[in-house]
Parts: sequence; structure tokens; C-alpha cells
Amino acid sequence: MRKQRAAMLKRWSHKREGTPETHEAHSQRRAGAIARLHASGLLDDDEVAWSQEIAAAAERIMAEAQVRTASLETRVDTSRHGDAFFEALGAVRREMAYSRWRAQLMPKVAALALDVILHDVGLSRAAAAHGMHVRRARRLLVEALHHWAHVHRDVRKEVSAADLVAAHAGLL
Repeated sequence: MRKQRAAMLKRWSHKREGTPETHEAHSQRRAGAIARLHASGLLDDDEVAWSQEIAAAAERIMAEAQVRTASLETRVDTSRHGDAFFEALGAVRREMAYSRWRAQLMPKVAALALDVILHDVGLSRAAAAHGMHVRRARRLLVEALHHWAHVHRDVRKEVSAADLVAAHAGLL
């Protein structure tokens, strides 16, 4: 144990900021599949942002249950958190866009895209798992990300705050 620590200290002795443990942990960390595709120039900034939106929407939908609390007391501070029933407009739009995006993609393309975006599977491994060449998998992933942008734009135009209020009024 002491020899390993001495070797680690020697490896990182040239660094002036941070601890050797921090540098060691960072050197062993692997970047995600999307980050590697972005670093290699295969994805641009917009495509990375779209993949993060897809991941956030999917994780919200796939979450089993969220623990929430509610206070039955009258709120005197007029904060917006008092009415937990009403969903945020952005969350509704994201969930609608995700559902439409998934439905409009071919099943094999959706599975490939979600493997790379959600499950952090490398592109070459995902391509092999889905029986396609890496170039085709890359093209399908980029097309799926661009399709997300179009679907999300259409949903933003279609669903307004007034629509959400009307839907909530219908539930009450």
C-alpha cells in the first residue's frame, strides 16, 4: 500500500494544484460516448445539446417514482412552489417531444440512439450490437438528433401555456 502511494505521489509530483488522489481519479475516468463523439468532431455543439435534452426527457419518463411532499398550510410568501400539481410547460413539451420522437423513429434507429445517448455505449459497439457498419450508425445517430430538433420545435409551436392551463382545468 505504501509503495503504491509513493508511486502515485511520484507520478503527480509535477502538479501544483489539486491532490494526487484527485489527479489519479481524473486520469482513470472515461468520458461518455457522446463526449467522445464531440471531442472527435463527429458531433457539433447543437447535437450534443439535443442529446442531453433527449437524455433528460427519457430519464424523467423512465423514473419509477419520485418522492414529493406537500404542505396543506396556506402559503403567505406567494411563491410558485405552493401548487405542486401543475407541471412546468417545458417539462410537458419535452415529454411530448420525446414520445413523438420515439414513435417516429424506426425501432432499430431508436434503439441505437438510446444505447449511445442513455446507456453510454460506444458508437462502434452499438453499431455491432445492432448489426450495422459504424458509418451507418453514425449517420443514423446524427439524423435522429436532428429529427429531435424538428420534433421539439413542432411541439413548442403546438403547445402553449394556455393549452397547459386548459388541460389542468379539465383535470380539476
